[in-house]
Amino acid sequence: MKDWMKQNLVLVIGLTLPLLLIVLFFVATVIPKAFGTPPQYEMLFSATQYDYQRTSEFTLNFNVKNRQLMVKPKKVEDKNANYNQVRLFVYDGKTETTRELAFDKSKFTDGVEVVLEETKSFEIDTGNVSPDGYALDGPSYRGGGMMMGMFGGGYHNSGYRIKKGGVAYKVPYYKGDAYYNQMQFIGWVVKN
Repeated sequence: MKDWMKQNLVLVIGLTLPLLLIVLFFVATVIPKAFGTPPQYEMLFSATQYDYQRTSEFTLNFNVKNRQLMVKPKKVEDKNANYNQVRLFVYDGKTETTRELAFDKSKFTDGVEVVLEETKSFEIDTGNVSPDGYALDGPSYRGGGMMMGMFGGGYHNSGYRIKKGGVAYKVPYYKGDAYYNQMQFIGWVVKN
C-alpha cells in the first residue's frame, strides 16, 4: 500500500485535497455559528406582495417615531392601478423564522398617521446595527472567488441575512407562494 501511495502521490493528493477543503469550509461556516451568540433582538421589516387578484385600498408608509411603529395610509384613487399589498414581518434570529404581523386596514383613515395597534407593545430601535451587534446584509452577496466569477461560476444569492462578524443568519422567504419584493428594513424590536 505504501509503495502504491508513493507511486500515485499526485492522484492521492488530487483526491484528498478536495475532501479536505470541503471539511475545512464546513467547519469554517458551522463552528462560528455553533459557538456564537444568536441574535437576541427580532428584526421588523415590510415587504411588498404583488397580488394580481386583489387591489389595495391604501398605500402604506411605515415610520418609527419615539420608538413606536407608525403607519400613514394614503387612499388609492384608481383601485385598478395598485396590486401591491404591503405586509409586515418579524424575523426571529434565535429560531431563524419569519412571521407575518397581520393588521386591520379597515380602521385606517386616509392621511392620518397612527400607531399600529399590533405593534403597540414594541419598542423599536432604527439603528443599522442591533444592540447585540447584528446588521442586515443584502440583498446581494457573491461567492466563489475571482476565478469562478471570471468564468461565470460561483454562487449569487439575492436573499437577505443578518450578520455579525463571521456569523450570518439567513432571513427565510416569506410564507406562501406569492411574489414578494422590495423588502424594507424598519428596525430592531428591543422590547416586546
